[in-house]
Amino acid sequence: MVSYAITGASRGIGFAFIKHLAQDPTNTVFALVRNTTSSQPLTDLAASHKNVHILKADVTSPTELEAAAAAVSQITGGTLDVLIENAAFIIGEAASFTLTDLAGDPEKTKIFNNDLWLSFEGNVLSVIHTTNAFLPLVKKSEVKKIVVISTGLADTEAVIEWQWKDNVPYGVSKAAVNMVVAQYSNALVEDGVTIVAVSPGLVKTQTQDWAPAFYDKVTNIFRRSKPEFEGPLTPEESVRLMLGTFEKLTLKDTGKFLSQNGNKDWL
Repeated sequence: MVSYAITGASRGIGFAFIKHLAQDPTNTVFALVRNTTSSQPLTDLAASHKNVHILKADVTSPTELEAAAAAVSQITGGTLDVLIENAAFIIGEAASFTLTDLAGDPEKTKIFNNDLWLSFEGNVLSVIHTTNAFLPLVKKSEVKKIVVISTGLADTEAVIEWQWKDNVPYGVSKAAVNMVVAQYSNALVEDGVTIVAVSPGLVKTQTQDWAPAFYDKVTNIFRRSKPEFEGPLTPEESVRLMLGTFEKLTLKDTGKFLSQNGNKDWL
């Protein structure tokens, strides 16, 4: 039996993790969400799978995270095998701004500053709060794995190669997340805990009216450096690849920043 806790589990990649892992009845799966009734598909999945538990846990709230960890502990007997930190603040009002757009524009600068704070709160501080809340349980596990979902947009060399110019708060905050993972790896290696940052690839998680044009644009950007790139993965495809990578992780990998393929191929 393996126990998993996944943040941001109400939709997209997070829900795909829950759906995939729930298929094995020997797994115990914890879906951590801000609102326990906001996702009907998740509610239905938990109703049909006794091994799925929905817990309230806003990743920006240390109090809620600690309460969720306590609830997990009661069910598992004090341990957690794998923590998957998927929750993130991805697209804000300043997503289309480049850094040079801010020059001489106080209004855009104000919007950008707010998005940058939201990104650090939702992507960096949240990882610290979540990791610290569940760390006592992970340390008592035999598996001892923590995976933080990052992005290829946090790789400086890739960003330069792709000539990526926008959604700066997201990329900057995820680059900071990678450093947080590296720092945790140094602090936890003696405890036998493996912690890594993993990019899921380009995944089709957005469903708004603008999404098709967005994915076409991004696909064309990536094809400049990789002409054979076929386009975004589905959440299910990404999750299968990532879980294959997770299974192969050992303590020698701790602190690394990897793709869904277990290497530095972000596409």
